[in-house]
Amino acid sequence: MIAARTRRAALAVAGLLVGHAAQGGILDSPPPRFGTVDGQVVFRMGPVLFQPGVADTIITCTNVDEVQARVALEVFDEEDLAVGISPDASLPASGGSVSFATSADAIRPDAVVVVEALAPIEHGKARISATTAKLSCFAYHQIRDQIGGVREQPLELIKKVSPPSASAR
Repeated sequence: MIAARTRRAALAVAGLLVGHAAQGGILDSPPPRFGTVDGQVVFRMGPVLFQPGVADTIITCTNVDEVQARVALEVFDEEDLAVGISPDASLPASGGSVSFATSADAIRPDAVVVVEALAPIEHGKARISATTAKLSCFAYHQIRDQIGGVREQPLELIKKVSPPSASAR
């Protein structure tokens, strides 16, 4: 009886662990694929802020590789659930750049906006994935006040190049 109860408890714990791993978060979900090309995680960052009409996170990346690159931004919420991904941008070799924003409210008219309608995020996370690790990126929070003032606050990015996804191997 005790052995059966112990076995059931062990299976329940294993089920919870497997369920959590299958969900995937910023550290363990695979990077996106870019057509037939595997992506790789190049940068991680946090905290990501998004408050509609008030605060956005903006990330700008420049391709420093000698070949064209495709780049995308993935946003994760406070619970480490993927909540948005931008359309991928195609950057020309040696200097092509793109800016990503958490909403169209950002005062950055040329920014690629995360397509899913994001819920407000106070302590989210994000990552930049691409077809090359040779990117130079910077990020900041853009905070707007009620009278039209804008304050920018730098955001730390962590270079974390992951191997390409194994999904096509």
